[in-house]
Amino acid sequence: MERANRIKIKPSVPLSLFILGTYSLLLICSCTLTGMVYAQIFPKQQSPSTTTNTIPKSTQQVLPKLHLVKIISPTKGQQVPVGKDLVISGTSADNATSDCKISIKVNGIKPYHNALPNGTGGQNDYSKWSFTLTPAYTTLTEGQNKISAHFSCTDNPSLISKTSRNVTGVTATGASVP
Repeated sequence: MERANRIKIKPSVPLSLFILGTYSLLLICSCTLTGMVYAQIFPKQQSPSTTTNTIPKSTQQVLPKLHLVKIISPTKGQQVPVGKDLVISGTSADNATSDCKISIKVNGIKPYHNALPNGTGGQNDYSKWSFTLTPAYTTLTEGQNKISAHFSCTDNPSLISKTSRNVTGVTATGASVP
């Protein structure tokens, strides 16, 4: 027992500072390490519509816009008389053997109305077509009017094409129809 009384632990300032410093360093490191966040940065989306698309653009099949129908008359921006019949004509990729048709809509007024085939291949050849706009369907109004042509095929429903043309409706005294 005598020996136990002889060993006395003396408080040492350097040892206390070492223990306090070590504890502080461990506390700071543990707070820093546990608060660390890992993240992955993705490239910016080009538009809101691409956020729902999970297929990369490089693997998507891009379908070309088909130009299978064209309005020839009236011409873009042409002044046309309001309240009178108007002949609309054009061309398309149709021929006498395909089962395709052209339909017309004016100023968004539905339904589309069937054009007449004028191609040299007979009654089913819409390679050239025409449609007469009459008051029975609708009339043009003063100012901007939109004429739309729709190309569709019964035997190939995915083969569709649309085009439109803006014309200006004017009163009969101010009309200049070429």
